[in-house]
Amino acid sequence: MQDGLRSNAVRNIVQDKFGFIWLGTDNGLCRYDGINVHYYTILQQGTDQFISALQNTDNGLLVGTAHGAYLFDYKSETFIPFAKVIRKQINHFSSDADGNIWMATMGQGVVRYNPKTKSSRLYHFTANKGNISEVFVDSRNQIFAISNWGKYSVYKLNKATNDFVPLNTQGGNYGSLAITKAYDGSILLGTWENGLCRINDDGSIETLLNPSISGTARHIHTLLAQSSQTVLIGCDDGLISFNPQTSEWHVVNEHAEGRVSLSEKFIYSIMRDNEGGLWFGTFYGGANYLSPVGERFSNYTCHDKGNGFCGNVISRFCEDNDGNLWIASDDGGLNRMSVSSHKFVSYPGSATLSKYNVHALCNDGRYLWIGTYTNGIIRLDKSTGAMKKYTQQQGLYGSSSYAIYKDHSGKIWAATMEGINIYDSANDSFHKICLTAGLAIDIKEDKNGFMWFATQGGGIIKYNVVTKKFKTYRHNKLQGAIPSDQINCIHISENSQILIATSNGMCSYEPKTDTFKPIPLNTDITDVGSIIEDQGILWISTTHGIIRYAKGESLQLFNRYDGLYSEIFQPNAGIKTSDGCIYFGTTSGFVGFYPYQIKANNISPAVYITGLELFNKPVAVGDDRLPESLNSIKKLNLSYKDHMFSISFASLSYCSPEKNQYAYMLDGFDKEWNYVGNQHKATYTNIPAGTYTFRVKATNNDGLWSSKEAKLLIVIHPPFWWSFPAKLVYIILILAAIYFSMQYKLKGAENKHKEEIRKLGIKQEEDTRKARLNFFTMIAHEIRTPVTLIIGPLESIKNELCETHSAFNSQLSIIDRNAHRLLELVNQLLDFSKVQQQGLLVNYDSCNIAELLSSVAERFAPSFHQKGISFSATYPPDDFVAVIDREGITKVVSNLMSNALKYSRSLVKLDCSVNSVDNTFTITVEDNGDGISKTDLKRIFNPFFQASDNKPGTGIGLSIVKQIVEQHHGTVNVVSEKGKGAKFIITLSDVINEKTNKNATTFECLPQENLNEEIAQCDELGNVTQSDISESVPVMLIVDDDPDMLTFVSSNFAKSYKLFTAQNGVEALDILHKKTVSLIVSDWMMPEMDGAELCRRIRKDYTISHIPFIMLTAKTDNDSKAESMDCGADAYIEKPFSMKYLEACIRNMIEMRHLLMQKFSSMPSEPISRIASTTVDDEFLTRMNAIIEDNISNPELNVALLASELGISRSGLFSKIKALADITPNEMIQVIRLRRAAVLLQQNKYRINEVCYMVGFNSPSYFTKCFQKQFGTKPGEHLT
Repeated sequence: MQDGLRSNAVRNIVQDKFGFIWLGTDNGLCRYDGINVHYYTILQQGTDQFISALQNTDNGLLVGTAHGAYLFDYKSETFIPFAKVIRKQINHFSSDADGNIWMATMGQGVVRYNPKTKSSRLYHFTANKGNISEVFVDSRNQIFAISNWGKYSVYKLNKATNDFVPLNTQGGNYGSLAITKAYDGSILLGTWENGLCRINDDGSIETLLNPSISGTARHIHTLLAQSSQTVLIGCDDGLISFNPQTSEWHVVNEHAEGRVSLSEKFIYSIMRDNEGGLWFGTFYGGANYLSPVGERFSNYTCHDKGNGFCGNVISRFCEDNDGNLWIASDDGGLNRMSVSSHKFVSYPGSATLSKYNVHALCNDGRYLWIGTYTNGIIRLDKSTGAMKKYTQQQGLYGSSSYAIYKDHSGKIWAATMEGINIYDSANDSFHKICLTAGLAIDIKEDKNGFMWFATQGGGIIKYNVVTKKFKTYRHNKLQGAIPSDQINCIHISENSQILIATSNGMCSYEPKTDTFKPIPLNTDITDVGSIIEDQGILWISTTHGIIRYAKGESLQLFNRYDGLYSEIFQPNAGIKTSDGCIYFGTTSGFVGFYPYQIKANNISPAVYITGLELFNKPVAVGDDRLPESLNSIKKLNLSYKDHMFSISFASLSYCSPEKNQYAYMLDGFDKEWNYVGNQHKATYTNIPAGTYTFRVKATNNDGLWSSKEAKLLIVIHPPFWWSFPAKLVYIILILAAIYFSMQYKLKGAENKHKEEIRKLGIKQEEDTRKARLNFFTMIAHEIRTPVTLIIGPLESIKNELCETHSAFNSQLSIIDRNAHRLLELVNQLLDFSKVQQQGLLVNYDSCNIAELLSSVAERFAPSFHQKGISFSATYPPDDFVAVIDREGITKVVSNLMSNALKYSRSLVKLDCSVNSVDNTFTITVEDNGDGISKTDLKRIFNPFFQASDNKPGTGIGLSIVKQIVEQHHGTVNVVSEKGKGAKFIITLSDVINEKTNKNATTFECLPQENLNEEIAQCDELGNVTQSDISESVPVMLIVDDDPDMLTFVSSNFAKSYKLFTAQNGVEALDILHKKTVSLIVSDWMMPEMDGAELCRRIRKDYTISHIPFIMLTAKTDNDSKAESMDCGADAYIEKPFSMKYLEACIRNMIEMRHLLMQKFSSMPSEPISRIASTTVDDEFLTRMNAIIEDNISNPELNVALLASELGISRSGLFSKIKALADITPNEMIQVIRLRRAAVLLQQNKYRINEVCYMVGFNSPSYFTKCFQKQFGTKPGEHLT
């Protein structure tokens, strides 16, 4: 009852069609699945749950009770009344070949039930008062009935009369409770008083086993014909095995021989299951089970006092030539067992040796060598019991021996705790061979004659007997090393392979490489004790059982569930005896088995789902969620609320249920099988709604997987808002949303397409405009160079011919005027380009409007006069000042005046009025020309638009006017009618708007309008003439890709400079690295390397970074000017330019450098960096100054030392300093010395003579002369 049975009295045991074991007890019906016992209550029976009979059928389980029969429905797991005519106890069920159900009752005789007609037929047994024990149907479909009560004991159905007729028992009392058929077809009868009998064909009864003679087989309750040679008899005396052929018998529990046995008496039922296991129902001991694999192993322990064996910890085995197995133990000394009879027998000297702690055995003919702990080695004469002890006095290393071995030549090797010894038979003593690092536990000899010694902790030792050399193999991390230094045993296989058992697995020795190769066991068990081989199969003892290892087969592990008394096996405690039996020593006796008897269980187990739990609470069959049993239900419906459920399952293999393995998966959730060992429950949580299939498979005790899986369809229903109708509604809504979304997107796409087409049109128009604009801009840039070559030479011609050839003066003026006109048009195009591409940069400043307008008017007055046009101007008050961009408004008024000049017939008016109320002023330009049509008025400010009269012009002037006015946040309007002239009105604010950039600046050279004034200013600063040029003529490098421009510029500077020319930056750099150059004049736009990149390269090279650089370019935008200054250009001159302006800029640049040098030389406090024009030059000069300062008192300081310290050649240093300061390096050294002297004198700490020597002068008088020349005063005047 402790395992879950409702009562220990088990009267009936059956196995149903699924494989479950059903047990009928005195207190209810139980089902066993190998794991759990489940109890079923017959509600109709109330408290009386007595089960008297069981019978398995296809429709269910027939259950007999004290008050009738029931059919247990497997599907609903409910009890249905069966054959309701029966009101008495059912003793037995049987079924015949016709499908009828026969029931033996107590008090109602025999009842036949026809399932087809559902009718019952009662057979009354008056002589027995209706008490029938059993109904039996033989192989010929003959019906027998037996009784243990009344006059007659055995009846047979007369099918002709449909009545039971008693057999002639010749007056004997054969009252019976059991009847069965033997394998030979005879009918066996189990009687109450007369033992086992046989019913002959003539109806007579023959006694086979008489209790009065045998003293057993009384009160037989059940019979089972197990084979032709075995009939099992269950009686009050227990279980009896009877051989009907020889009439031999024995009580099973009395001959168990260490195997699992049946110890209970009062056997009431016997059943053989599908795997061959035997189930026994007892009256007091519940149900007993004998496994079909339970006969595999024989266990020998000292707990069985009758066998004569003593000892628990078995250390070693040895078989002698007489068929005796000697067993060494730690705590029981030495035992001897007969190999043939498996009985323990005494031997001479056993009384003495039983007290020793024995660890080693070796058979040597008449002698047995025995290794003990602390008592040396003992040689036992097996016939006489005489013993001789060998200790240190006889040559041993120590007195404890754990291994003794006899080699092929008959030599005895003995290992003690300290080392290896060999027996000298001539002197009857031992010789020492070597010491060992650990306890030697095993000795073996291989086919080559090498001796191998296994140690515990010292690895393994190989000894060459011939050379007497040792080699020790120890564990390390290198490949091919032994797995562990803890060696448990050495095994030489049938093919001479050396196998090593260690505490960390098994390995084999590879003689070719002198290494060890691991043998994977594919198990967590690593501590291997012994290896025994049988027909190529290795039997391996471990600390967790016995392993059967065969290549190409799955591993088999045998443990306590297979009948082993102990799973913990001792190192090197194994042997195979002459009869093929294998023995292994454990810590609780030893075990023996014959390998041929170890047969695998090849019966595929049935696996079933046995239980359902929700939130760890079992769900019973009949519940709303489980209307049918789990074996029958087609679909398990769960709510989304059941978010934690568990499913139990069982493998219906009963040999060793603890070894059954399981794997399960939930299709639709799990991606692979979950292998869970012997765990028999799966739990899932928070599984999404959906349909899943739970699948489970299992193994039997020997690892054979079930051929069929158990499956369960599980539907987890979603909440109502996620049910199918709800999803359908959602789908409709989604489809509707998609439809309207698509319609919206299509509409949007259509609009987007239209917008893209519109933008594409605008872009194409813009691209066309930009292309045209870029073309005009490019042409304008290219025109500036030829214009320069026109204006420049023309200026020279005019200067030379104006006095001598006055006749040409007017013609040259016309050329000059039209050249400037062409330049004006080009500038207008470039202004327009700037407006269109990036906008004009407005530079606000206070400006006198009257002065600005009068300046423009004065410029146009001669043109008006020449054309005969009357011009009048009205100016604002002389003190009226507005914040505007002077240049921009000048361009606006000039464009309007130019248009008026172009279109007017006879009158042009310029007017400016001030509105003090709203702080604005208005500029009006009016003419009396043909006017502008209404159509043209709409497009008059568009770029490149020209009125229908097709007057010459670019069509961009008014566009520039509009852009500039809008930059000033003003307005421009035009009033005109065809034939009545045009009036342009510009309204501007006279204060700075908040949005205006007050700090906007431009970075450019002086405007061309102020060209003459600048030239004059440059001339005033100093007109450099030929007489001023030093004897060393300066060198100019001119770089331009236009040959005409090169010729023009070169011709102008040929008198004053030595010239080099280059057509691009690459050629220029090559010249600079070969020639000493004083000045560079370069164009910007050139092939290969432009002027900006050339300037950057020069400024980065400290050998040429000092050279002044003037940039000539047709680019007039501010960004280009800023880039030119950023790359290091000293001046930026726009094309076309005046040669006088270029010459003035050069003179001004050179003069400024002279002034800086004079300031540096005359003012001691002035830093030397002031004369540097670039960062590279600044660094060079600072470093040079530091070197001179560091060596200032050194009289040896000279140009050579300075050049060496700076890492430059003397000629390079000369050119560099000459160009930067216009002095020689020697002069520079002297200047810095004198500057240092001036500083020291001002400190008033030193006398003049001291200062003289401190700064490197050797002569005070020379120092005074140089000082006065440099600073204009004597040194004494600097003393304060």
